[in-house]
Amino acid sequence: MPPASDAPTFGSTADESRDDGGESDPSPVALTRTDERVIAYLDDVGTDYPAFVASNTGLYVDHVESRLETLADAGLVERATDEAVFRVTDAGREALRADCAAWSD
Repeated sequence: MPPASDAPTFGSTADESRDDGGESDPSPVALTRTDERVIAYLDDVGTDYPAFVASNTGLYVDHVESRLETLADAGLVERATDEAVFRVTDAGREALRADCAAWSD
């Protein structure tokens, strides 16, 4: 069983599909608490290496690297350079805002 800190906090996962055939806004991405910390940190600092993201958020480097790749695949963060330097995208900021709103109810 995954740790409680990585339990999705809201929304649906990317592998759920819609059968109505219509165009609509995509479902919100289910952020884990780790994702929230990583996205919020990158939103504050701009860009950073995974090792610095990990050390400044209190997370393990391997876990941060894994989550950054997952978040990049979801379009919530992106590589800022050819090196492993990441930044948050507008979609990542929106997902974080939506997640914060879900917790504030």
